[in-house]
Amino acid sequence: MAKVINDFSLGMTDFSSLEQLPDLAIVNEHIGMVLNIGPYRNNFIQVGQPYRFVEGRILMVTGGTADFELNMEQQHLEKGCIVLLMPETMMELLSCSDDFSLLGIIYKEDIPITRNIVLGATQGEWREMLRLINSLWDIVHHTPFRRETVRQLIAAIISNIQDINRIEEERHPAAKQSRQEQLFRQFKKLINEHCTIERTIPFYAGRLAITPHYLSTLVSSVSGHSVMYWINRATILQAKVLLRNKDNMIYEIADLLHFPNQSAFGSFFKRETGMTPGEYRNE
Repeated sequence: MAKVINDFSLGMTDFSSLEQLPDLAIVNEHIGMVLNIGPYRNNFIQVGQPYRFVEGRILMVTGGTADFELNMEQQHLEKGCIVLLMPETMMELLSCSDDFSLLGIIYKEDIPITRNIVLGATQGEWREMLRLINSLWDIVHHTPFRRETVRQLIAAIISNIQDINRIEEERHPAAKQSRQEQLFRQFKKLINEHCTIERTIPFYAGRLAITPHYLSTLVSSVSGHSVMYWINRATILQAKVLLRNKDNMIYEIADLLHFPNQSAFGSFFKRETGMTPGEYRNE
């Protein structure tokens, strides 16, 4: 039986470096807020390592620049960007400037989000967000903890981000996604959710209510890559997250990813990355 995956989550992450900084961060079983993660970034996220965010995230970039992959979509972030991430988002930091910093909120409340959002805020929108976040910061320090009030404030912050994004899309209709782009985004969401078990084209075509041939044509047209390229890439990301936890034996990881045996997993991993699972783990 494979052990629990060591994801980047509120309950599994060591925030001890921030515990002595009450003016900078607060972390409890319901929420984590860090007003400036810049000086402590390397304590939590390493360049080139994939992570799976178990809970939702709200991020405001307060300085510098960075390039991320979010669910296999590359995103460039700079000062003034606001980011809303769904639970179970796969993230990899590709590069960042030395002065990259952000304000971050990790929340465990079950608030429906249909997609990740990355947007550039106007000065007015930025000020609105800061007012809401300052209110949340004040409320989370109350004793006893006001969970329902905190939940409503988080929901308001999320709704505000979604409204800003919707208004921006209405203002620039050409930037709205075509039907094919929407299906491709849904396809990538599905493979992030199911690639540990399902790695066949008919499965994903069925979930999207289209034919396997149309899915193959659509994915190639939108992305320039095949369906199996994206399925294999998602599987490798999941494998890398598992390999980061050295408590998991490689044969256990092969079992978690539903490979018939460790040898099959090793062959797949080496074909896709040029390294064996053991070489990647010890890199």
